[in-house]
Amino acid sequence: DAIATYEQTLVTRNARFDQYLKGDTAILSAEEKAGYERFNSYGCVACHQGVNVGGNMFQRLGVIEDFFLTRESIEPSDLGRMTITGRARDRYVFKVPGLRNVALTAPYLHDGSVETLEDTVSIMTRYQLGRDIPSEDIDLIVKFLNTLTGDPPEAA
Repeated sequence: DAIATYEQTLVTRNARFDQYLKGDTAILSAEEKAGYERFNSYGCVACHQGVNVGGNMFQRLGVIEDFFLTRESIEPSDLGRMTITGRARDRYVFKVPGLRNVALTAPYLHDGSVETLEDTVSIMTRYQLGRDIPSEDIDLIVKFLNTLTGDPPEAA
């Protein structure tokens, strides 16, 4: 019961993006809408979809380019699901995070090694999508991601 009660405190509603999806198109700025368009057109939505904008699948970190190739050392936490399943094919496979409230949850990645959303978007577009995108597009995507922050639930 305690865990269920705690988990309910993590669910937020009424993010500006939710209001936008319900028809209030004026709630997002032109830049936030452009960020949403970039999020979709670059392909982020392939993994970050659904009500939580992700969180419903597992994916290798480094689909296009080996993310761990340039690391000085590989830590046990870098092995991902392999530590649970013991299967080599699960090496570097992690749960795709939901992006709700992502602007509030730094640091990022599986090991907390990335401090900013801007750097995280840059890493993800390079290693997951095979694209080095302009900083202007990164900024727009981050503006969109900020619209995913919702109202905290009322205390029970």
